Amino acid sequence: MATEERHIPQWKIEEVQKLVDSIKKSKMVGLVNVEGVGAKQLDNIRKSLRGSATIRMARNTLMIRAIEKAGIKGMDELVNYVRGPVAFIFSDQDPFILGKFLSENKTSAPAKGGQVTPKDIIIPAMNTGVAPGPFISELAALKIPSRVKGGVIHVTEETVAVKAGEVVSNAMAQMLARLGIEPMELQLKLVAAYTDGAVLTGDSLDVDLEHLFQQVILGHQYAVNLSINSGYPTAETIPLIIAKADMEARTLALNIDFFEPDLVVQFLSKGNAEALALASVLAEKDPDAIPSEIVTQVKAQATSAPAAAPDEVAAESKEPDKDEEEEEEAVTGLGGLFG
Repeated sequence: MATEERHIPQWKIEEVQKLVDSIKKSKMVGLVNVEGVGAKQLDNIRKSLRGSATIRMARNTLMIRAIEKAGIKGMDELVNYVRGPVAFIFSDQDPFILGKFLSENKTSAPAKGGQVTPKDIIIPAMNTGVAPGPFISELAALKIPSRVKGGVIHVTEETVAVKAGEVVSNAMAQMLARLGIEPMELQLKLVAAYTDGAVLTGDSLDVDLEHLFQQVILGHQYAVNLSINSGYPTAETIPLIIAKADMEARTLALNIDFFEPDLVVQFLSKGNAEALALASVLAEKDPDAIPSEIVTQVKAQATSAPAAAPDEVAAESKEPDKDEEEEEEAVTGLGGLFG
C-alpha cells in the first residue's frame, strides 16, 4: 500500500526559508514573549528597535522548523523555549545589552477589564470632545467629576480613577479607551537567546549591568592594590610598584639620615622644619634667646600650613624651577638660626 505524501503549502516553505536566512545572518537569535502585546504596541516597539534589532512573528511550528533547518551548532536547544506566544528577535548586539534596552523601552497600552494596575491610573482634567448626553452619567457613575462647557463635556479636575494594586473594571476600561488614555505599559522580555555557540536563558540575561560594572571596577582596584602591596609585578602595576618603592626609599633615607645628592632639597627642608620647631620651643621658654627675625619666621609658619612631614616631603614632585628657590629658603632659615 503506497503511503500518501503530505502536501506542504508553498507559503510555509517560503516562510521557513526567510526565517532560516535571518537566523544565519544574525549574531544573536532570541525569543521574546509577546503575550498581550497588540499590533499597535508591537509596531511601536519595532520602531524603537529600528537599526538595532528586528522582530519576526511566525507560527511556533515554523519557528522550530527554521531553527532545525538552519543547522547551527548549539542552537537546537533554543527549540525548548518556543512555547506560547513568542516571536523571533534578530540582532548583532550583545544579548545583555539588548535585554537591558528592551526592559527600558516600554510602550503604552490600553487597560483591560480584570487587569490589576501596577500604578495609579489618573484621568487628567480634559475636554472629552463628547456632546452632552448619557456619557456624562457614565462619568458620574465612575466618580469622575465632569460638566458641560462650551457645548461639550469636560472632566473638571484630575482624578485617580484606579489606585495601584486595584482591579480595573470593564466599565472603567471602556471609559479609559473612550478618553484615549492608555495607562498600561508593555515591554518585550527575552525568553532565551543564542549567541557565540550557546543558548542563554532569560534569567541569566536579567542582570543589573550598572551594578555588575561597578563590581568589575572594584575588583580591578582590589587586584591592583594586592599587586602593589604584595610586590607582585604585572605589566600594568610595575610603574606603580616602582613609584611606591622610590617613595619608601626616599622616606627611609630621610628618617635614618642617609644622605643622597638627589635628596638635598628634602634634607634641607627637613632640617629647616626641625630647626624652626626647636626655635619655637626655645622661644616659649626664653624669647630673648632667639633672634627676632627667627621668632617672626616661626610665628609666620605657625599661622600658615604646618611643615611637611618626612613622608609628605618624600612624595612631593621635584620641579627644576622650584628646587633652587626651596634650597635658598631652607639655607636662609638655617643660617638665620645658627648665625
